[in-house]
Amino acid sequence: MKLDETAAWGGQSGSPDDKPLQTLVRGGGPRETRARALRPSADFQRLASAALLMIGLRVAATAQTFTEFPIPGSSGTAAIAAGPDGNLWFTQYTKVGRVTPSGVITLFTPPSFSSFNNGIAAGPDGNLWFTEQVGIIGRITPTGEITEFPLPGTFPSPYPGAIAAGPDGNLWFTETAVVDTGAVGRIGRVTTAGVLTEFPVTAIMSSGTAVTLSGIAAGPDGNLWFTKTGENKIGRITTGGVAMEFAIPTPGSGPSLITAGPDGNLWFTEATGQIGRITTSGVVTEFPIPSVLASGFTMGPSGITVGPDGNIWFTEYLNSTVGRITPSGVMTEFPLPSWRAPRGIAAGPDGNLWLTEQAVPDLIGRFTLPALPPPSAASFYTLTPCRVIDTRNPIGAYGGPALLSGGTRVFELAGRCGIASGATSVAMNIAVTQPTSGPGFLTLYPAGGPRPLTSTINFSAGQTRANNAILPLSGAGALSVYCGLGLGTTHLILDVTGYFQ
Repeated sequence: MKLDETAAWGGQSGSPDDKPLQTLVRGGGPRETRARALRPSADFQRLASAALLMIGLRVAATAQTFTEFPIPGSSGTAAIAAGPDGNLWFTQYTKVGRVTPSGVITLFTPPSFSSFNNGIAAGPDGNLWFTEQVGIIGRITPTGEITEFPLPGTFPSPYPGAIAAGPDGNLWFTETAVVDTGAVGRIGRVTTAGVLTEFPVTAIMSSGTAVTLSGIAAGPDGNLWFTKTGENKIGRITTGGVAMEFAIPTPGSGPSLITAGPDGNLWFTEATGQIGRITTSGVVTEFPIPSVLASGFTMGPSGITVGPDGNIWFTEYLNSTVGRITPSGVMTEFPLPSWRAPRGIAAGPDGNLWLTEQAVPDLIGRFTLPALPPPSAASFYTLTPCRVIDTRNPIGAYGGPALLSGGTRVFELAGRCGIASGATSVAMNIAVTQPTSGPGFLTLYPAGGPRPLTSTINFSAGQTRANNAILPLSGAGALSVYCGLGLGTTHLILDVTGYFQ
């Protein structure tokens, strides 16, 4: 184990260097678009001039706040993830970093110093797990103690990329085969004790070729889903190692990172400038990014996550932009304060979005969503008790799948069970049942707003528990449900008894 070079930046020390680099509040109306056909431009060399055009085309949404914290001794940033300790953890090429919600940054150096760190994810054991492109899986405790587990083979193959916690209590990661005769791309599995298993998921390569496996995420169906960038496919692998593939309609789309969405689907970024959605049965829908539609240039979407508002958020690496897409496909873009190259993105425990940004110096960005306005005075209308949501039912808008750990799901309640379209809040009985692990909690809040730091109901593994609450809704009558569970799933049952209007 090796712990090295810690540096605290950001915080409240009073030194000028300890302050955020820049904070920006932008105003104006957001520009939205819906999915339609797209033929991306291949003329990458014209990107610089297109970037100038984008400055005039993109309009930020109302009252969005960016705050940025410089990383000391930057060497290139990659992924970011929320940790079990209430902080955010990120990877650099040669270090692993931790940033507190107030912006204090600490860096840790793995024993393999020139490790080219890549993906990072919180594990079920209370530690963070990360990949090193020199063929190593790393584990770091919240206090910074690092252990490394070498993969079989010799660099440059295997070449591990993204990593994610699986539904089986293990960590799963992608392995790219790099210019190596006879090599194959693999999906890897590592137990929390460091036992490694690999599953081939590509054909044997010829000399001088590479098969890139990029993102990976646990799906709501109990499988792992991954992207095959070079083969233009989305893959699914069971926890037993059985894989299946699904082709993406747009040729050469370049699927990159992937996340489980709030709607029971998987969402992924495409290098050609689209956001993809795939159902657990393999049906793919693609949504072009507005700035690509406006200019015809590829903008390099990269990281992707579910935000505290129940929408899907992504970074545009070549466009200095953060994007938001609703589960129904409505997209909005938010430019960063000045020209950056945002890569990773994650929802933080503080209800904000956090980014890694490549610049000089490299930065950690915090993106604060606006608070919803307080509700006005309303009258209460009673209803005959009615079951509006039961995730034990077949997959659907108000049924399954079960809520996934760390996931947010959005339910549109207006018009259901007699709830009026203008309802501002609802009186409900909330029940959880069949949680596969614990302790855990659910937070229910208005869709589109920041997630509160308080829970609505708490539970233990295997427990069935109920609670009464009055829950505010969004202006469209929708409710977000966040599942705060270390691993696995739980079912949700909501019975409505009345509403305010």
